[in-house]
Amino acid sequence: MRTIVAIAILLLILLLAGLILYLLVKRGWSMAWQRFEASRRARLSVLADQWLASDPERLPPELERLGRFPDRPLFVELCLNRLPVAGTRERSRIVAWLKQHELTDAWIRQLRHRSSWKRGRAAETLGILRDPDSTPALVEALADDEFDVRMRAAKALGAVGGEPARRALVRALTDENRWSVIRIADLLAELGPKVVGELIEAFPAMGRASRIATIDLIAHIGDSDATPFLVARLDELDRDIRARAAAALGRIGDQRAVPGLLAALQDAEWPVRSMAAKSLGDLNVVHAVPALAASLSDHEWWVRSNAADALRRLGPAGVDALIAALDGPDRFARDQALAMLESIGEIERRLAALVSTDENALKEAERILAILTNHQPSARLQMICDHHPDPATRQAIVTELARVAGSREAAQ
Repeated sequence: MRTIVAIAILLLILLLAGLILYLLVKRGWSMAWQRFEASRRARLSVLADQWLASDPERLPPELERLGRFPDRPLFVELCLNRLPVAGTRERSRIVAWLKQHELTDAWIRQLRHRSSWKRGRAAETLGILRDPDSTPALVEALADDEFDVRMRAAKALGAVGGEPARRALVRALTDENRWSVIRIADLLAELGPKVVGELIEAFPAMGRASRIATIDLIAHIGDSDATPFLVARLDELDRDIRARAAAALGRIGDQRAVPGLLAALQDAEWPVRSMAAKSLGDLNVVHAVPALAASLSDHEWWVRSNAADALRRLGPAGVDALIAALDGPDRFARDQALAMLESIGEIERRLAALVSTDENALKEAERILAILTNHQPSARLQMICDHHPDPATRQAIVTELARVAGSREAAQ
């Protein structure tokens, strides 16, 4: 029995020793191989620099006879790493070399590999190459069963560009069941104004999420040719689409949108009215001042806020409308106008004329203070007085408030 136990212990010790020896040898081999690869990579990088800088093009002999392993995979890796930052001449040389050695065709074939990891890696690599010849295969990969492969293929098509890629991505945007609408829209945004026509053409067949993403995308691109299309969207049944269209028209900045936006100020839904008010300010529509002033009385805060901000941006005419609203019949309009005028320092500036020698400015300051006294609570007036930076003006406000109070008591 003891003999069996001793043999078992000996075998266990030998097994552990063998395992330790294996791990040490494996680690040593791995470190030696890494040093060798680093050395070869550094050498190949120098040769690549010489090749890409040569004029006319001259491939060093060592690169002409690259071994299949490990030099060739290392050099391909170097080429792929250089492509994203390469200039036009360098990129054309690298891509030509990869195509000459049939690597592009190999990556295209890998898009049909049974391994989804290899299919995704191939799509990502083709995106780095940006070779138009890979477009048909990448379009086909958009139908892959794996979402990650589809997204990598879509990203690659965005990098390749061109009409076939644009149309394929627009079709993907309309398929909300198999795609992330936001991610496809981000890819389309990088393709520039040329994609707008395809988006407008595909719009009727889109679902709600894709329609909203399309309007936001057009606004991001900022193509004024889309103005008639966006104006027509102000009549959509979906209030969110109407609101997004109103916002997009302000971002694009085309004056042809003004009549539609003025009409949208009367929309039944407050998000539409709010975005229309903002866009009229973006477009600097001075003749919209009366309509925006009326919107200060809207029952929704966002509409009032955007209308007040739009009036502020419309310059003196808009500021005068805000001043006039301080004495209006609507409490919400008065409060919104006062908040905006305070935020831009206009109340502070105008009340500073209480210590002015200019008779007209003094009368205007007294008029405004009287209006505030009539419509604002005493605590609000005290706050305005306390926050004024000029001590003389603060004292003048106190004096004027006392005078107004005395006049009221005498009248009673």
